[in-house]
Amino acid sequence: MRRREFLGACGVGLAGTVVAGRLGVAAEAGADGVFRDFDVVIAGGTTAAFAAAVASAQSGAKTCLIEPTDWVGGQITASAVPAIDEAWHEIKDKRTGEVYKVHAIARDRANMTPNFRAMLDATGNPGKGWVSNYCFEPENFLRDHLLPLERSLVAAGTLVVFREAVIKKVDVDAAKGLVTAITAIQRKPRPGVAAGGYDLTPSKDLADWYSPEPSSRFDKAVLRFEAPKGRDVVFIDATEWGEVLVLAGAPYLQGVEHEDGGREGDDRCGQSTVFDFVQRYAAEPADEPDGPAGVSGFGYDEFDGKAEAWNKIWTYRRIKSAKGGGPAAVGDLCLQNWGYSAKLKAGGNDYPFGYLFVSRAEADSQRGDWKGGVDLAVMAEAERRALGWHHWFKAHAPEGIDPRQILLDGEVLGTGHGLAKLPYIRDTRRSVGLDGFLLKGRDLAGSVAKKTGRRFFDRVALGAYPSDVHPISTCTMPAYVTAAHDTLPFYIPFRSLTNERFGNLLVAGKTMAQSFLANAATRLHPIEWSSGTAAGVAAADMARNGRGSRQEIDQIEQLQALVRKKTPVEWTIDGKLYPGPGSTAAE
Repeated sequence: MRRREFLGACGVGLAGTVVAGRLGVAAEAGADGVFRDFDVVIAGGTTAAFAAAVASAQSGAKTCLIEPTDWVGGQITASAVPAIDEAWHEIKDKRTGEVYKVHAIARDRANMTPNFRAMLDATGNPGKGWVSNYCFEPENFLRDHLLPLERSLVAAGTLVVFREAVIKKVDVDAAKGLVTAITAIQRKPRPGVAAGGYDLTPSKDLADWYSPEPSSRFDKAVLRFEAPKGRDVVFIDATEWGEVLVLAGAPYLQGVEHEDGGREGDDRCGQSTVFDFVQRYAAEPADEPDGPAGVSGFGYDEFDGKAEAWNKIWTYRRIKSAKGGGPAAVGDLCLQNWGYSAKLKAGGNDYPFGYLFVSRAEADSQRGDWKGGVDLAVMAEAERRALGWHHWFKAHAPEGIDPRQILLDGEVLGTGHGLAKLPYIRDTRRSVGLDGFLLKGRDLAGSVAKKTGRRFFDRVALGAYPSDVHPISTCTMPAYVTAAHDTLPFYIPFRSLTNERFGNLLVAGKTMAQSFLANAATRLHPIEWSSGTAAGVAAADMARNGRGSRQEIDQIEQLQALVRKKTPVEWTIDGKLYPGPGSTAAE
């Protein structure tokens, strides 16, 4: 079916209106069905993507966010990791014995992105989970904070969100080093399709998501976002899977490198993925379908052999506490995201037995008919492991709890199948920045005396978290990865938000120009929000002034002044700024 025929068959007139999402917001396409009126186009799905969209729209750029699910927010919402990861570590100086409390610095309000901090302050910890100060139901956070923020920008005329739309094609002008267009496929569940189209797990449904053909489950529309001649448009890859990088033919890294900061490595060796889910402690017992066959190797990991193991895991990421804390109680909601012990060969729903992404060669072969570049067999087994963990864990409930009271509750996550809308991933395809720049693990670390990581002249965001690697079992990590990796409070430079081949392509979140080891420290919620905010401000500034990324870095002080209005770019430590005012910090 040719594109013009397809658009007509979907009821999307070539001069008509496309519904941007279930908020009912509409955007006008041109006479040929192409959108050309956006200054910033963000391929999204991550926490960083939504932060970038907000920052860009607040900066006055007409901004488009292409969101693969019906929930913006990425790992906070659609991937169901609503326990905010904050730095928890301290570093002891081997020479002086000084204890450097990185966690206290990271949680200083002066060092947090103000709008994100305000949302967390208002949310608190209704689940009384002990992994974080903030454990909550994702839909509540979406409803109370993300959607009102979106609506305010929609009302201002600077933001349009195209929900349930996946990236299909990227056009470039290689000679000029420009991305020129993104094509997406938007789906709408047909009447009668259960759970708004989230009744099937992603491994079963992704092929349909990426197909332009209408199906028995979805109506489809082809959306094309184009940079018209004479107009400066900035594109951002803030996808979970680095899809724009692949489809644009942009330089990128995948998997673990042989050395930190190198460009050679194993593209099928990386971090494990996990499908999160919610269990409800119901007042009345109920029967559930049997769990998947042939899934085994479950256990309590670090709490193996301890009497309190079950309750420790239940309260670890609990997102609703019926009694305001304490052990498991009727009415609780427990979000399950539990690790795997390679030593014990047992664990929870973490899936360490395969890498989510197909090889670079296979991804390249898919570019003519893109389907996400993920290994659906690995995804399916990760789904099965999650469901297996649910059944194993409920079967091992302690005395006094009927296992039939521990029920899978997909409604909390907006699905009929019971799992999150999408898996939580820890590493992805990563850009190679201007002049081959990569943020390296060693840029985030150092002696306590240094106070912070490498003080880049082009710093635009902050982060603090140790490099946290959940390896897969099908490969061996290099020695530099398996060593301990505590980090100092660190900086994210503007070059991490760039790509060396395309001057109007920025990246944010996990797709930043960074090494595998650096990604292991930057992948957490507050850092994604910070990097996304910086990318959004930069994109709006580039579009407004007709600059590419190389020209933008030549105006870095002006950009930093704009970014500071939305997120800090210097650390406040014991009341002092690092680097201090007027500092000309050298790399």
